[in-house]
Amino acid sequence: MAELWYRGPAADWDGALPLGNGFMGAMCFGGTVQDRFSLNDDSLWSGGFLDRINPDERAHLDEVRRLLREERFEEAEEVTEEALLALPEGERAYEPLCELTVQVRTPVHHRFITPHQALWFERRNMLGYEPAEGVSDYRRSLDTDTGICRVRYTLDGIPFRRESFISYPARVMAIRLEGGEWRAFLRRAGRNGAQRRLDRRTVILEGQAANGGPRYCCVMRAAEGEIATVGDMLKGSGSAVLYLTSATDLRDGEDFIRQAEERLDRAEAGGYDALLREHEADFRPLMDACRLELERDPEAEALPTDRRLERLRNGAADPGLEADMFAFGRYLLASCSRPGSCPATLQGIWNERFNPPWDSKYTININTEMNYWPAEVCALSAMHEPLLRHLKRMMPRGEKVARDMYGAGGWVAHHNTDVYGDCAPQDNYLASSMWQMGAAWLSLHIFEHYRFTMDREFLREYYPVMEGAARFFCDTMIRDPDGKLRISPSLSPENTYILPDGKRACMCDDAAMDQQIVFELFRAVTEAAEILSEDAGEYRELMGRLRPVVVAGDGRIMEWMDPAKGETEIGHRHISHLFALYPGQQITAAEPEKMEAARKTLMTRLEHGGGGTGWSRAWIICFFARLLDGERAGENARLLLERCTLPNLFDNHPPFQIDGNFGYTAGVAEMLLQSHEGFLSLLPALPPEWRNGSVRGLRARGGFSVDMVWREGIPVSAEVTASADGELRLADGRSFPMKAGERIRVV
Repeated sequence: MAELWYRGPAADWDGALPLGNGFMGAMCFGGTVQDRFSLNDDSLWSGGFLDRINPDERAHLDEVRRLLREERFEEAEEVTEEALLALPEGERAYEPLCELTVQVRTPVHHRFITPHQALWFERRNMLGYEPAEGVSDYRRSLDTDTGICRVRYTLDGIPFRRESFISYPARVMAIRLEGGEWRAFLRRAGRNGAQRRLDRRTVILEGQAANGGPRYCCVMRAAEGEIATVGDMLKGSGSAVLYLTSATDLRDGEDFIRQAEERLDRAEAGGYDALLREHEADFRPLMDACRLELERDPEAEALPTDRRLERLRNGAADPGLEADMFAFGRYLLASCSRPGSCPATLQGIWNERFNPPWDSKYTININTEMNYWPAEVCALSAMHEPLLRHLKRMMPRGEKVARDMYGAGGWVAHHNTDVYGDCAPQDNYLASSMWQMGAAWLSLHIFEHYRFTMDREFLREYYPVMEGAARFFCDTMIRDPDGKLRISPSLSPENTYILPDGKRACMCDDAAMDQQIVFELFRAVTEAAEILSEDAGEYRELMGRLRPVVVAGDGRIMEWMDPAKGETEIGHRHISHLFALYPGQQITAAEPEKMEAARKTLMTRLEHGGGGTGWSRAWIICFFARLLDGERAGENARLLLERCTLPNLFDNHPPFQIDGNFGYTAGVAEMLLQSHEGFLSLLPALPPEWRNGSVRGLRARGGFSVDMVWREGIPVSAEVTASADGELRLADGRSFPMKAGERIRVV
């Protein structure tokens, strides 16, 4: 069992424990006299969709392209600021739902904390509410196998227990309370429209998100024991169960409140124990599907999670914690992205702020993509569905942007999108805003999903989405005199270059990442077309006109194709020109010179301070795994835990940003199994510290599942199960025809 546990309540968000079912999220703090559950609904976003296309864009696009071609970069950026950026500049933001406060009292602590003190808790140190004495035997935990959070302690001689989970089948959160007098209420920092009682055991908080956004509700009902309602507070003594659910008119339509009440009716009718059994029957198989075991140190295992992190930072090895971090990444994806829900945001589903960092939306120049890197390889393929379905929501928006901004067919998205599928440029930050590759990169997830599942019907359904993203570039790429193609205007995400005269700029028409993504997209469309008997000859021909990987004279891969463009920040967090190494598949061991160029590029980044953010460090793990360097992959996995991980194991950008959790999990999987070259490679980048271990349920392209045991770094057992008919090829040259459901031992 992978368990996070602590000997005291969470001081703030960075120590609280996450629950979720894709639709609803909760951060559980575990206070003693006042507990806090910070709640989110995945469909609660500010405002509605806005058509933000700049009306002057079409008239000035060719001018910007000409200025870039003539290397008049300052003028190109000035025109871009005036005529190409969107109006207004920003998309919509993801909002918190509300706070559930549960307070208790005893004959010693005989007074509840006054509600105004619990009005809003953003970034507040919750330990300020803790009593100075009277608390003993405290333990707070999260069981990632079952998605259950538990708190137990004794206060003034009275034992208290709380157990909470959020059910995906029922779409209901349940909290069992045991011990003493209690009261519970909902608040939204004065932003809720109404707080009222629906009946003697049910209260509702309702309102509307900012800027005319969705209408929402959070409904709470108490069951079991003697329950009273005073104002909008539920009160009781001893054992009780709280049931909560949320709804919005964006997802649930005009009768969203009635739907929320009906969910509570069904949950209460079955009772808490039945709801818990149903939840475990849903959640446990997801976590059982893939498990990693590494050697565990009994001394470390006896420590709470935050102390284990401290111990690791002080130089102690803890492979068990690294395995738990892998499991935690899978847990988070299963908790924040489920079929039917919205995709995981920059904070997953757990956002504390009304003005969150980067709006807590979908940043698609790596972060959203990284969220889903572990989905297929780590046996959570169904969790990919919200992102894939969101592409269909984006596509009509992106078609209008392609047509009205670029005069092109197909569809395009820039470096951000939101719940409404907005595809226009975001922000007025030239180093990111005019990047055209969002739809292209996201569409690659379609073919990756197919490669792992071999689901032809899925591929047929989503092929138009992928082909539409490719069509845009057929219509917009510019031909050089030598017939080669380039994308203009563009940039290398969030980076700038310096010219020989000392001037700096970011916009360009020769970014390596653009070429690499388009190459990968055209190849995916071509392969998909062959499977579906579609014509993709145009894409096959255009692939030969790209410059995806160019090695400079110093042996590194060029970030811009023009050698006159130097790196302003050599240790930049984005390492975009290594897309072809990971998640792309253009740099492989079949071309050692390109592998060496990628290695030199990566080492140069690190030597100049790269990997400072959590997600960047996670990407570096994946890079070294693809470079077959287990020692450095393992080193960077430990550095992520040491430098970029919060007490609750959330990734720290800083601040909290969930992509690093998912990138870490994907990187660990990549150390243990690779299949991107058309064959399975077992333990291709095993860290030396992981010399003994086992893994089961890792997935490989071609529809295979792999279970392995290794000793002293050598596989002693490996079994492969096929989910589809096909040929299994191994790195050592062996091959086996397999039928769906067949299982064979290869070691």
